[in-house]
Amino acid sequence: MNTRTIMIQTAGHALISFVSILLLPFLTLYMYDRLEENLALATLIIGIQPLTEILFTLLMGGWIDRFGRRPVLLGSLLFQLTAMIGFIMAADVWAFAVCAFINGLGRFVYIPAARAQISETVPPEKQTQTFALLQTGANIGALAGPFAGAALFSRHPPLLFGLMAALTAVYAFIVWRWLPESRADGHTKKSDPGTISYKNLTFLACAMLPISLFHAQMETNWPVYLKETIEHYLWTFSVLETISTLTFICFEVLLVRWTESWQRLRVIQAGWLFYTAAAFGFACSPHFFGFIVSQLLFCFGAILTLNPMQTFISSIAPEAHKGRYFALFGLHWDFSRSAGPFAGGLFLSHFGGGWLFSTLGVLLILGGLLQTKNLTTSARSPSSRKAG
Repeated sequence: MNTRTIMIQTAGHALISFVSILLLPFLTLYMYDRLEENLALATLIIGIQPLTEILFTLLMGGWIDRFGRRPVLLGSLLFQLTAMIGFIMAADVWAFAVCAFINGLGRFVYIPAARAQISETVPPEKQTQTFALLQTGANIGALAGPFAGAALFSRHPPLLFGLMAALTAVYAFIVWRWLPESRADGHTKKSDPGTISYKNLTFLACAMLPISLFHAQMETNWPVYLKETIEHYLWTFSVLETISTLTFICFEVLLVRWTESWQRLRVIQAGWLFYTAAAFGFACSPHFFGFIVSQLLFCFGAILTLNPMQTFISSIAPEAHKGRYFALFGLHWDFSRSAGPFAGGLFLSHFGGGWLFSTLGVLLILGGLLQTKNLTTSARSPSSRKAG
């Protein structure tokens, strides 16, 4: 197990998460001011990044595995760095659109390549803990993002994009200078796709849509629901977000270690149950303490579901297609974050937040049953059985 790779990727996940938390809300506000307060146009440009990620994953996902992990990660960061610099100088709608496209072009390969490198360098029995450690790093980065973003944006918005560009450049230098290559020859030739087909991988990803839709609502429409439900909604939102981030930081690795002796399927099923309970909790307990309990259930659901699923994808992915498998599996996040906020907003405005989260709860039940069937079927392959 390469400790240097894990340390660099953990720090890198923290930096990338910090930049992501800075980018979306403050870029929306920045474009809103620069585009004469045209909110529809600003949000349309924001949607270019996830759509670019979807398009290039489907059309060019195989290129993730054609080269070594180190050059792919470095290329991804250089594209993102170019986009950040572009945002500083952009003044019209087309310039913002091009920068959003370039950022999506860099982002679509980063997570799959990083996941694939962990899959290649960490023993199977330690992968779930490692994925949890990476996510802990990401949450540490997310914790500081809003405060730094608000301070810099209120002072001078280009400073914000300058900070993001500087951090991305630092991480790119670290990758170039110190990140080891996880492949002996630095590249992989084409080979047989393996015993698990892309069709089964598609079923696994589709079953995750209720979870990513849930996350998409928490990232966008959740504050609106709070505004309609609780008087001091901004204070409540800040407290709940802080509790969520601290829960992930403090318990992500510990909870994964505590459940490592369990059968992987049972851990994932427990995570789906926590997610479902959280959705119905948000719908049926519209008061402060009810929201706290639901937020904690949401966090535990994410920890118990997302990390083992990454390990499962690692176990079924052929050596020559690990990056592509992670990229295709991760498409459910891009689909949900592209269409989910708009669909959830319509549902919220017409039926209210209670019905929105109750509907998510029903979808989570169906998704959990489907994913159980998918995992049980896929587990018949020797390569996908729980390691250790």
